[in-house]
Amino acid sequence: MKNLIRFKIKSFYRKLIIFLYLIIYKKPIYKKKINLENFNFTELKINKELYKIYELDRGRVFTNKNDITAYITKANFLTEGSMQFKKFDAINSRNQGLDKNLVLKNGTPNVKKHIKGNVLSLLSGGASTNNFTHWFTDVVPRIILFKKKFNLKKIDKFYVPSVKFKFQVESLNLLNIKPSQLISSESIKHIQAKKIYYTSHPCHFYPSKAQKWSLVSLRKLYLPKKLKRNKKFKYIYIDRDQLKLIDKDNLKKYASWRVLLNEDEIRTYLKSTGFKIIKPENFSFKEQIHIFNSAEVIVSLFGAAMMMITFCNSNAKILEIKPEKSGNEFKNISNKLNLLHEQIKVKPKYKSSTPQNGLLFCNLNIIKNKLKKLKI
Repeated sequence: MKNLIRFKIKSFYRKLIIFLYLIIYKKPIYKKKINLENFNFTELKINKELYKIYELDRGRVFTNKNDITAYITKANFLTEGSMQFKKFDAINSRNQGLDKNLVLKNGTPNVKKHIKGNVLSLLSGGASTNNFTHWFTDVVPRIILFKKKFNLKKIDKFYVPSVKFKFQVESLNLLNIKPSQLISSESIKHIQAKKIYYTSHPCHFYPSKAQKWSLVSLRKLYLPKKLKRNKKFKYIYIDRDQLKLIDKDNLKKYASWRVLLNEDEIRTYLKSTGFKIIKPENFSFKEQIHIFNSAEVIVSLFGAAMMMITFCNSNAKILEIKPEKSGNEFKNISNKLNLLHEQIKVKPKYKSSTPQNGLLFCNLNIIKNKLKKLKI
């Protein structure tokens, strides 16, 4: 009963806020065919793929920091390039048509902050606020696209999904973008500026569709011209170290986690054959680049840290353990960069509510045979 009352109070409060802000800011308008003033775009073709760099003159951006990003002209029209994600399971979502953007129904229920100068929006929706892979497939490549047509020096501020993780700030700092230039959508959800630039989605809303130009450009941005390999990290195992967090007597409760149930056994074996066990989050982004570029063999459970294989040397070999229905974003990276990549697909012990997760038992003999296949 208490929960029902609490839910009704929250629902009433949300509706009240939406109503009040609709008085302050008019609800944006969407029309399929219209000549928009104060809105321009530049087309960019890369390997037969067409992208756009958009420019809003005295326009605004509203976001709910995750699923909705609305780019709105001075005349209050919703524009191309806006995002409207809808979840189709507990984690994953798909982008819908512009007519599904929630601002057309609820308006922009947050105080609008005026930003001096020019802003480049890197908002990408979905998991870009907290996921390492999405940061480097969805967010940073927008900077790459912008730089292909414009000088980055014309940008005063960068509107980013988040700044709460060290890798987010560090990866931008390495591009000479200072923390003082960052506006986080988690703290400011509605901005207006002299000019707002934004781009098409670099991987068409799916990390598994990350393009070769994007991956090669990431290497050019972050890999030093001369990087001496560290022999200590010749063979590495990426440790998620989540097995200790689950109750082994109540496994079904954790069915939607992604955990290797026999990870201790796998770790022990790999360590005995010369593998270094690493937790990437214990290293700076710059150190991670050095580690992965030094590695000749990488063994890992499917997970965001595998995005770092983008920085591997050309003779690196990858062994990925994955839930059988998870995606192929990391296999795609290897294919695009000509890395040797083997997968072990494992059926989860229990059905998971999300396809990329599950409690997995990976037979050690299969790992041994796969390593032999990789000639290790």
